[in-house]
Amino acid sequence: MGKILIIAEKPSAGRDIARILKVTQDKKGYMESDEYIISWAVGHLVELKDPEDIDEVYKTWKVEDIPLPADNGLKVKESGKAQFYILKKLIDREDITYLINAGDAGREGLLIQSWIYRMAGNQHPVKILWASSLTDEAIKNAMSRLHNEDETIFQNLLLEAETRAIADQVYGYNYTRLLTCLYAGGRTVLSYGRCQTPLLNLIVKRDIEHENFVSQSFWNLSIRFKEGFTGTEIGEDDKTKKYLQKDQGLTAVNICNQAGKAVILSCIKEQKSKKAPVLYNLAELQGVMGKKYGFTPDKTLQIAQALYEKHKILSYPRTDSRYLSTDIFNEITEHLKCCCFGKFKEYIDKIQYIETTMDKTYFNDNKVSDHHALIPTINKKTPDIYAQLTEDERNCFDEIIVSLIAIFYPEYQYEAAEVITRVEEKLFRSSGSILVSSGYQEVYQLLKIADNNTKNQEDDLQQQFPELREGQELEIEISELKEGKTQPPALYNPGNIIKLMGKYKIGTSATSAGIIQNLIDRGFVKLEKNKYTSTELGRKLLQFIPNILKSPNMTIEFEEKLQKVNTGEISKETFIEEIQQEIKINKQEFMKNIPAEKLGGCPPIGKCPLCGRNIKNGKKNWYCEGYKLEPRCSFTIWKEIAGKKISETEVKKLIRDKRTGLIKGFIAKNNNRFDAYLVLKSDEAGTTKIVFAFPDKKGGKK
Repeated sequence: MGKILIIAEKPSAGRDIARILKVTQDKKGYMESDEYIISWAVGHLVELKDPEDIDEVYKTWKVEDIPLPADNGLKVKESGKAQFYILKKLIDREDITYLINAGDAGREGLLIQSWIYRMAGNQHPVKILWASSLTDEAIKNAMSRLHNEDETIFQNLLLEAETRAIADQVYGYNYTRLLTCLYAGGRTVLSYGRCQTPLLNLIVKRDIEHENFVSQSFWNLSIRFKEGFTGTEIGEDDKTKKYLQKDQGLTAVNICNQAGKAVILSCIKEQKSKKAPVLYNLAELQGVMGKKYGFTPDKTLQIAQALYEKHKILSYPRTDSRYLSTDIFNEITEHLKCCCFGKFKEYIDKIQYIETTMDKTYFNDNKVSDHHALIPTINKKTPDIYAQLTEDERNCFDEIIVSLIAIFYPEYQYEAAEVITRVEEKLFRSSGSILVSSGYQEVYQLLKIADNNTKNQEDDLQQQFPELREGQELEIEISELKEGKTQPPALYNPGNIIKLMGKYKIGTSATSAGIIQNLIDRGFVKLEKNKYTSTELGRKLLQFIPNILKSPNMTIEFEEKLQKVNTGEISKETFIEEIQQEIKINKQEFMKNIPAEKLGGCPPIGKCPLCGRNIKNGKKNWYCEGYKLEPRCSFTIWKEIAGKKISETEVKKLIRDKRTGLIKGFIAKNNNRFDAYLVLKSDEAGTTKIVFAFPDKKGGKK
C-alpha cells in the first residue's frame, strides 16, 4: 500500500498536520506513519537563477550586457539545501502514491511549493490542501475536500505568480545595474524595484509639497441665533466660505450685525442610518493599527501571522478581501461562540441568531478573492489562548473580533437636520443630528481606542434645533470671525502608507510591508517620529530615473496586464519579452543623462570594530571598506545568517552596542527555528566574530 506525502510550508504547520492525522514517528526533517509522510519547506527553498548562474561573464556589471537574459530556470537556495534534499529524497520514494501541497493557500504559497516539486523532478500526482486557517477543524475539512493541481484556477494562479516573479527579477536586475554602473561609479549599489521605486517617488513628492507649503491665514464667519444654534457662511460652491483678507471678513461681520435678523430658506430633517463597516483585510488592519498604535505595516503583519500560525485563532492573514463567502454563513455562529468570553460575551449574547439573515453587504462570493476577510477561527481554546496573548496581539485581535460582532448588530440610526438661512445676500448653513439608536456603534466601546470608521456618540450628538419653518425670521445673537490656517499635506505614516500603496496597486498584502522596509534598509527612506520621509540619496536617485519607470501608474498597468496572463490573453513569454524590449529603449534614455559627479554611497552603517574604518552596505553583506586597503581588514556581517535576513537596524545596533535585540526565526541545521541575539565576541588573539546568545527561560539575556 502506497503512502501520501504531505508537504507544508513551515515546520510548525507540518507538525500540526501530523498531530491531527496522528503521525507520530519523528525523523530527520519529516514525520511518518503507515499511511502518511509529512514534511515541510522552510519558506522559499527554490529561487530563480541569477544571470551569473548561467554565464560567469555576468558577474561583472556592465552596461553593454543589458538587457540580461531572462527566465533562466531555478536553483536551490543555499540556505535551504538541507531541507530541499530531504524533500527530494521523499519525493523520489517508490512507495509514494501522490503528494498533497499543504503550503500557504495563496498565489505565493502555490509558487513556493510548485518550484520545489519541479526542482525535485516530481512525477507523482499533486493534490492541494486549501485551508483558510490552521485550526484542527479547518485542516480536517480541507483534507476531506482536496483540490487537484491541474484545476484551471490553480494553473492560472501559478502562471501569474511565476510571471510576476520573473518580471520583478528582470526589472530589478537590469535597472539596478544600469543605475549603479552609470550613476554610482562603483561607490554604492543603486537599487531599483518595480514597486519600491514608484513608492519612493510618491514619498518624495509628498515631502517636497510639505516642505514648499506656505501656510496662509483665512477667516470663517459664523453667527449664533437666539434660538440656540449656530450657522456658518457658505459660498456659491456650497462649501464653507474662506476670507483671505481679515478686513473683508470684518466687513461681513458688520453686515450681519447691522441686519440683526436672518430668514430661513430651507429646513430639512430626515432619518438616516449606517451599517457596520465591512470586515478587515490585511491592508485595512495595517492602516488602523498604524493610525491607532503607530505599528509599522511589518509589525501588524507579524502579529497577524502569529495569530494565524502560532495561536491559530485568526483566518489566513495575507488576504485582500473584506468579504466572506456565502458558505461561511452557515458556520459563522461557531466563529462567534468561540469569542463568547470576557468582555465580548455581553455583546455576543445580544445577537439574535434566529432572526439573522445573510446580508450581501458582508457575504458576497463575487468579492472574495483567494481568501475571505479576516475573522476569528473556530477554535474552542480561544479564551485560554487570548489570555496568553501579548498586549499588541490582543489589541490587534480585538479589532477583528469587534468588526465581526458589529455586522450582526442593527444599523446606527440618527436624525439629520440642515437649515439654510440668509442674511442680506449671505447664506449660512446650520447642521446637526440627534442620535436615535447607537446600533452597531455600541460594540466599538470594546476597543481601547475608538474606531475611526465610525463617529463617537459625543460627536454625533451635535446641536439640536427647535421647531422651525421656511420663511421664519431668526434673531442674530452674535456674529464672529474665526481664524484658521491652511495646513500642508500630511507626511505619510504607518497608518496611511498601506492605503496609498493599495490605491496604486503597489505590492500585495503579502509584500507591501517588505517593500517599505527595503526602502529604509537601502537608505532611500527613513522612519522618524512615525513619519516616512525620503533621504538625500533617495531624492537624487529619482532625478535620474525616467518618469515611466517611477510613475505610480506603472504598477497599476503591470497588475492589469498580469491579470491577462492569468486569463490566457497574454502568454508568460510575451509578457517578459515586452519588458525586455522596454529595457532596450529605456537604456538609451538612461545613457543620455549621465552625471559628471557620481551619486554618493549610502551613509556608513558604522565604524568597523576591528580597524575603525567605515562599514559599507554591499549586495550580500555589510563589509569594512578596508578590504582593499592596507592593512587589509576582512570584517564582514552577512545579510542572511542561519536562514534569517538581518536588517540594517540590527546591524547598526550590533556595531554600536556589540549586541542586537532578540531576533526571531533563525533556522538550525535540523530545520528547527530558534530565537537569539547576535553578539560581537573577541578572543585573546584579537579576533572578532559574530556568535549567537540565547534568551534564558525567563525571557532575559543569556
